[in-house]
Amino acid sequence: MDELAAQLYGSISEKNEVRVFKEWHASSIAECPRAHYFKRQGIKALETAGAGKMLRWQAGHIMEEVIRPHLEQVYPDLISNERILSKKLSLTGEYDNYSEKSEEIIEVKSVHDFAFGYRRKGEKRFHLRDSKPYLNHELQNHCYVNLLREKGKPVSSITYVYITLDGRIATYKTAVQSSILDNVNRRLKILNDAWATQTAPPCICDQKDHPLFKSTMQYCDYKGSAECCSLALLNNDNEWSTT
Repeated sequence: MDELAAQLYGSISEKNEVRVFKEWHASSIAECPRAHYFKRQGIKALETAGAGKMLRWQAGHIMEEVIRPHLEQVYPDLISNERILSKKLSLTGEYDNYSEKSEEIIEVKSVHDFAFGYRRKGEKRFHLRDSKPYLNHELQNHCYVNLLREKGKPVSSITYVYITLDGRIATYKTAVQSSILDNVNRRLKILNDAWATQTAPPCICDQKDHPLFKSTMQYCDYKGSAECCSLALLNNDNEWSTT
């Protein structure tokens, strides 16, 4: 193997810090309920992000920083990277950008070049393959809707800004959707009921026809060789335990 590449990958992997979940996280709301529950219980992941994925994440953060001054030209009152905690929902989240004047969340997502599907003849805009935001991103941002509204901040729409490393941009502006808010709230109820009784909720990672399987659940952090999200993990001593 390329010796320098191996050294670089090793250095990147050393920076992989374990996040401690004291509440439910908006960024994990699309995951299997049991996986999310395991994270809050402090169960050590069976699968951890490799150096390549971590490098892409870091590059994505830099892309967000690069595009932000240009977003501020469009939204002069832009507030960025504010973390909000709801004790009522036992939920926390850090939105990318918010404009109170526009009543709008602006989420920036860096994606692989292959995520872009087409540009119609005569059109100047790009499109994602499905021509709409990803469901896991919608669930995450509707968590932010809940958090902002609880603070008395109005939110009527969400804009998703998808950017590839080769510089292509596709945006989608959607109204806040009651059906997705209901989905988020059902997930939070399942999680909070599970936490109150200290009973792990179901694992649904094996549902290959689930709309979140392809984007989220097939990559579960607790996917073992025999089964996913095994309850046996709860009985193991774990150095990351927060309970």
